[in-house]
Amino acid sequence: MMKLLKHTILLFGACSLILVSSCKKFLDVEPVDRLGSNSFWKTKSDVESAVADCYGLIYDRLTVGPYHNLNGDIRAGEFICPGFPVFPTVAKNDLSNSSQIALPARYKGDLLADWYPFYQAIAACNIALDRLDELTFLDNNEKARYKAEVKFIRAFTYFYISRIYGDVPLYTKAYDGTAKGRTNFIDVLKFCIQELEETKEALPWQYTDPTNWGVRASRASSETLIANCYMWIAGFDKSNQQVYWQKAADAALNVKNSGFFQLLPIEDFKKIFKGKTRESIFEFSVNKNYGSETKYVSLGQWSTHAPIVNYGSTSDGYYLASYVQKLYPANAPDKRRDVWFYLPYINNTTQMFLKYSNVTDVNNFLFDDNMIIFRYSGILLLGAEALANLGKNGEAIPLLNMVRNRAGATEYSPSESSLVDAVFMEEQKELIGEGVRWYDLIRTGRVMDIGQCVDFLTPEQFNQGAWTWPINPKARVNNPNIVLNQYWVK
Repeated sequence: MMKLLKHTILLFGACSLILVSSCKKFLDVEPVDRLGSNSFWKTKSDVESAVADCYGLIYDRLTVGPYHNLNGDIRAGEFICPGFPVFPTVAKNDLSNSSQIALPARYKGDLLADWYPFYQAIAACNIALDRLDELTFLDNNEKARYKAEVKFIRAFTYFYISRIYGDVPLYTKAYDGTAKGRTNFIDVLKFCIQELEETKEALPWQYTDPTNWGVRASRASSETLIANCYMWIAGFDKSNQQVYWQKAADAALNVKNSGFFQLLPIEDFKKIFKGKTRESIFEFSVNKNYGSETKYVSLGQWSTHAPIVNYGSTSDGYYLASYVQKLYPANAPDKRRDVWFYLPYINNTTQMFLKYSNVTDVNNFLFDDNMIIFRYSGILLLGAEALANLGKNGEAIPLLNMVRNRAGATEYSPSESSLVDAVFMEEQKELIGEGVRWYDLIRTGRVMDIGQCVDFLTPEQFNQGAWTWPINPKARVNNPNIVLNQYWVK
């Protein structure tokens, strides 16, 4: 029996201690004193705590190491961090080089190949959904809201791992220990969309209590996840792209038209990334007061130096000057370049990327920037991308210009480039370092364009699955129906 004592996490304005025990049998997760206990689920407080555990398990997985940025940003090849083998190895897409992926050991880069912890989070959601149906002390609206919240967490987890591993086993029932094979990721995401569509109206667009903004599932986070699922599917099911793009655009516009969200002044970026603002849609809370500062997780740790942290006059990593110049030309106004970068074009480690610079311990490099997953500017641009793909330029351009205006950049002109390309470039400018670039390159096919990214793939490599992450062979020990990602089987 393996036991995982989970960290304390700030959620719902309170701490939730997560204690989960699981046996080695695939997906047989049995929380001994909480989710699976008959003495639990007696009060609304128990329900709140159980839902917090569902969030906490996926948060715990994403903060074991720098996974969110490692696969989402570093893999594209523009962030240079030569001192730690895992970073340049991933940037070269040399993922079968497990000895280098594992260095330094404290970053635990090799553990991303193990999808089991993600399935612990999914199993906890399945158990919670099973138990919620039985509760008589919740009224129908409360029960619907909690179920919608847990289904969002489960759908988000499936969305997240589908972008990492491709096809994944689909488990939806509590205590299901059957050895399922991998389900096509398009079908997995369609299942997630259906669940979100059926439950989204049970959630508020935004919470009255600001301590819940962004860190608790809302109607806005469901709509945003729906839009992202559709855009991911559209990248692979090309025969139905028009339908998916329209549905993604509809979801994005639902968020905009709700009136609950706004773009903060770009000068307030530290507030934005500290989290829980009017720009927050979904993020994982990190807070010094609750002991959840991150180390070996935040991109800020490797991209800052004195006086942000006591680390001398150079950092560990930097963005290539050629890439920064491509995003933010020196002769074009853009406040994001001005406030997010120190010496943006220097092309060495005296540069700093300051997007994540809410430092709580300058000597130990502890940060409490929230882990941002979705924010308002991102869904505006995703909607603009979908509309531009559909040729609805009149609807796409105002969304694009909302983000450009906030950045103090020049509004879009047809003379600069195609609208589709302009929106994609704006997504890269706005969301740099937020764990989405590699996935944007994959879903749009631009990862196969040598002019678009340093770590490009050939069409043959892409079709063979080189965009995925290797799956640890131990996944087959208790489930022989699992087929590994063949590109990485050497």
